[in-house]
Amino acid sequence: MTYRFDADTRVVPAAGPRWSAEVDPGWATIGGAPNGGYLFAIALAAAAQAAPAQRLLSATAHFLRPGAAGAAEIDVEPVKIGRLTSTVAAALRQDGKERVRVLAMYGDAAALDGPAELAIEPPAIPGPDECAAPSAELALALEAHIALRYDYRVPAVSRWVGGAGPGTAALDGWIRFADGREPDLAALPLLVDAFPPVLGELVGPVHVPTMELTVHLRQEPAPGWIQARLESRQLAGGLVEEDAYLWDSKGRLVAMSRQLGLRR
Repeated sequence: MTYRFDADTRVVPAAGPRWSAEVDPGWATIGGAPNGGYLFAIALAAAAQAAPAQRLLSATAHFLRPGAAGAAEIDVEPVKIGRLTSTVAAALRQDGKERVRVLAMYGDAAALDGPAELAIEPPAIPGPDECAAPSAELALALEAHIALRYDYRVPAVSRWVGGAGPGTAALDGWIRFADGREPDLAALPLLVDAFPPVLGELVGPVHVPTMELTVHLRQEPAPGWIQARLESRQLAGGLVEEDAYLWDSKGRLVAMSRQLGLRR
């Protein structure tokens, strides 16, 4: 069986260090533009070809302009290919315009893996079966078709941690692919950007396009639900940061990210 994520992030060789892909409209967010994490995943699928023996450790994406459904080209530049770590740059273009610039670090899994000496534990929240599945009706009305790609479970709306007033806006929840695909390292850069913005849960539907997103991958996730925690601490000048933490079904931290968004 071919899952949607794998089919829709598939890259094929083009001329030289260039790869081609097809951006599927089913991953659109508010307004119909492709989700940033989805474009990030496509660019990383191409970048990974330059370091096939190593696994992704960290990656940063700068979103230069909105993407669109249709053909895309990804130029890949191996910046450094080393024994322990490698760095690869990738530029995703559509219609001759660069949309996303990515810098990724890969590493030797055998040399870098080891037991956790410090660990971030997942917050205690009700299990997926005890949580509500948010309706996709509003998301689809806003052209956010990406809502159909996931099974979301949310125990409560976002809140100001520590009480009312200034603090940390946080959202807890669970996520998995709607078609049954299990999580893996390739999917984690997409999943950190898969929930609606925390600000939207606090003030109603709001468009917060991502300007920059950095993700750190800590280990391969186990099959099953991914537990997520999203937090925002400051909205100033229209800019808001959002941190995401993902734990697998064994309670192990598998990814953490920070992104900078522009509130519209």
